[in-house]
Amino acid sequence: MRITRDILLNQARENAAKLAAKDRGLICIYIAGSLLQEDPLIGGITDIDLICVHDRPVSVRREVLRLSADVSLDLAHYEQEEFEPARKLRTNAWIGGEMENVPIVLHDSLHWYDFTRASATAQFWRPENIAARARSFLVPARQAWSDLCDETIPQGLKRTTAYLGALRNVANSVAVLSGAPLTVRRMLVDLPVRALKASLPNFAGDFVQLFTSSVITDEMFDQWLQGYPAIFEELKAAGTAPISLQFFRLGYYEKAIRALYPNHPAAAIWILLDTWTWAAASLPKSGLSYKNWQTLCRALELDSRHMPARLDALDSLLDTVEETVEKLQK
Repeated sequence: MRITRDILLNQARENAAKLAAKDRGLICIYIAGSLLQEDPLIGGITDIDLICVHDRPVSVRREVLRLSADVSLDLAHYEQEEFEPARKLRTNAWIGGEMENVPIVLHDSLHWYDFTRASATAQFWRPENIAARARSFLVPARQAWSDLCDETIPQGLKRTTAYLGALRNVANSVAVLSGAPLTVRRMLVDLPVRALKASLPNFAGDFVQLFTSSVITDEMFDQWLQGYPAIFEELKAAGTAPISLQFFRLGYYEKAIRALYPNHPAAAIWILLDTWTWAAASLPKSGLSYKNWQTLCRALELDSRHMPARLDALDSLLDTVEETVEKLQK
């Protein structure tokens, strides 16, 4: 079945109604993420992101549920007090950014949403608020860079994870200068435009250089992609899959990787690398997928031999963004 935005919106409404009927403590449900865009699909697939606001404590912060072979429901659960006072959301990149992006409200039992959003997004684009949101990513990125330079993070998985976390944060420090933060599938799809809006025309290209290698060939990429499903199979067998990497989410990532690679190879490699590294923490170390992940990192020159040069380049990119953010308040 061909998936369309209208079909997904109908599914969002149906599931929001079921959630509200089941839980009287739900005061608001709204759509966030890619479904707010006119073309939310990558590789003919996307998920449905719902923000659920409760008037009482929540025990589960996030759920990812299978709706069909190609559609999943991604639920984020918040307590009402996390939005209070609403003005603090002006410096909150994730919650405030999602509200500024004009969510589609599906349930609002107390007319809570309009008042909260009005306060949260007032003065949202004042320079000091933009700078605060950017620094919420820049500060941990710089700290990770410092820890990596000091070699306080051990070699191997932890070091690679920290490095990719720093990359993710520096990318989002630029993304939030003109919008909401970017998630893994849309990171390299939307980042070039966000960087241009921030008057950083070289940023996206420099960012790509931080995790790619000139030695990569189509044949190498095909081999990695052939081994990609095994990640999800091994995680399922081990019972250790992170919530976003459950077996039914394979298509969500794999179809995006396949669709992007011909015209946007760096975007495809980012999704492959980021999700595989995330999975590596839960994969059996003796398994084939973990060993293939190590091979992938070596091929992308993310090993200890190349890390010093990578960190020098990251330092330069961080300097550029820090200078840009500082100028906002001058």
